[in-house]
Amino acid sequence: LLDPYNPRGSTRFVDFVTSRAERWKTAADKCPINWVVLDSAWEAQLCGVLEAHPRVLAYAKNHGLYFEVPYRLAGQPRRYRPDFLVRLDDGHPDPLTLVAEVKGFQRQDAKEKASTMANFWVPGVNALGSFGRWAFAEFTDPHTMKDELDRLLASGRLPA
Repeated sequence: LLDPYNPRGSTRFVDFVTSRAERWKTAADKCPINWVVLDSAWEAQLCGVLEAHPRVLAYAKNHGLYFEVPYRLAGQPRRYRPDFLVRLDDGHPDPLTLVAEVKGFQRQDAKEKASTMANFWVPGVNALGSFGRWAFAEFTDPHTMKDELDRLLASGRLPA
């Protein structure tokens, strides 16, 4: 569902104040927003991986971006706000946008969100074609996040 006032989305308009002490100071060459508001220590781990990874072009925490995906849980409409958006150089002429979720234990709502992203939203936005190429990944172990990202990039399962 597109925002009629900002259909393409941008970090340009992100402006908020937080009192959260759990933050990550971002590297200006990888993130256009100066702080990541953390929901967990695992998210800080992912920030470190993204900033150090040579194929990550840019990333942003989806805090203040209002990127949401509708889904249903037990027949009720809900909105899913993924954790991160990551621009990747996956070897194609145009960069890939990875919707990244940091997740430990998966309750039923998390399973529905992941299923919606993998089976409906990503195929739909890629079929539309006017918003570039997209993929979705869940990072479930803070000790293997870099390896998971490397495996994803090497998998050959990313949209062409």
